[in-house]
Amino acid sequence: MSKVMWDIVVPVKLPPDLKGVKPGELPGHLLRPARGEGGKPCGQLHWLAAAAWAAMCEAAEKDGITLKPVSSGDTYRTIKMQLTAFLSRYQKEPIPGAQTRTYEGVKWYKKSPKLASLAAPGTSQHNLGIAVDVHTAGEAKRLTWLVANVRRFGFSWEVVPEEPWHLRFTEGVDVPADVKTYMEKNGIQVPSPSPVNLNVASPIAAAKKDGTKELQEALKSKGFYNGEVDGAASAALDEAVKAFKVANKLKGDAIVGPKVKELLGLK
Repeated sequence: MSKVMWDIVVPVKLPPDLKGVKPGELPGHLLRPARGEGGKPCGQLHWLAAAAWAAMCEAAEKDGITLKPVSSGDTYRTIKMQLTAFLSRYQKEPIPGAQTRTYEGVKWYKKSPKLASLAAPGTSQHNLGIAVDVHTAGEAKRLTWLVANVRRFGFSWEVVPEEPWHLRFTEGVDVPADVKTYMEKNGIQVPSPSPVNLNVASPIAAAKKDGTKELQEALKSKGFYNGEVDGAASAALDEAVKAFKVANKLKGDAIVGPKVKELLGLK
């Protein structure tokens, strides 16, 4: 696989709800489980990146391609996680000819050329929850599929040609059509509070369409939701859905699928 075939690098547009948020310190309401093999959670991502990643994984599966993160630590990383990995690969003592990184105003040296490079804590796209390292991304069939499809789902590479596994969600709120369709299909809504304005699953404008108010009423009647019945999405509603699904031995996420609706008596 030549460099040219996957030399797809697009500047990142950050979602506005990341403005002012310290990298590696994302509030919980902005994070969602990252899809792993078989749909199981594997780490976390910013909610928009998580939706785009899940949509791409689902499309890949239809084409016989499995996409999954290398590990849970290869999705969103806290500052502590990034620092731990950084200290295992870099040192302050000079090493002639070694790759360097600057952290807290100090130059650090990579301990061995055999070690994978790593961004300094606070400077990685992983710290913003918009990057995912893809397991065995360099395998020819998988890489060929990614080359043909990453832009459909708002992803691109960052380090070419050294890191074929490292993808980042670049589109901010300009959600690609295939991702928007996935979000609508799975009832993915803008978390609250959030300055994000999308023409998809908007919690108030789409209340009648997506049945948010009815969902609140149903969960409230079963003792899982204690908030206002106002047709608006919220972190409290997400947590109520998760709790209800766990109680019914379903995957503990905030997606309201057919089974959840059936159990709640919703259409």
